[in-house]
Amino acid sequence: MLNQRELTGEEMVAKIMDHVEQRLPPDMSADEKRQALFRGIMDKLNELSASLQIRLGPIAKSLMMFRQNRDMNELFAEVQLPELSLKEKSLLYGRMLFKLLDDPDYVSYTTTNPKLLGNLPPKDVWFLTFFAFVTCKRTKGDNLLQLGCSGISSAGKSKLIESVLLTTAHQLLSSTSMSGGDAGVGR
Repeated sequence: MLNQRELTGEEMVAKIMDHVEQRLPPDMSADEKRQALFRGIMDKLNELSASLQIRLGPIAKSLMMFRQNRDMNELFAEVQLPELSLKEKSLLYGRMLFKLLDDPDYVSYTTTNPKLLGNLPPKDVWFLTFFAFVTCKRTKGDNLLQLGCSGISSAGKSKLIESVLLTTAHQLLSSTSMSGGDAGVGR
């Protein structure tokens, strides 16, 4: 419990904070407003007494943090999305896969060294390399080409490619096999 003196100090800081906050220009950014508010409170406390500023400064800072957290928590909202059926999910996945594989408006396949591909189109080599990365352990000197994927946003790259690679990489790197589970990484 707070004694009367502590309660009076906290009430005084709250009143000064309200007073200073009302005088701040409304067009300030949140960071500028926070800095100006703290400076204004400290200046006002210093006007009253330097020892008061030293004693109540930490209370002012804590009260500002508390109010800021409270205000931020009031901004959060809980979004509830309807659960998609398995059929709806498969249709979405199919659309993303089509855009990834065959829609030139979204993704293209190319190489800087076509001789290494032989007679295979870059798209086939890309997916062959992808599945080799996902399904095979790497060994030093396997001459597996570097894998790169780029495209416009919402083409499905993260869902179809990145998440699979990250999951597989995590499984390989966290393996407890005799080889250390590093799948050739760092050798």
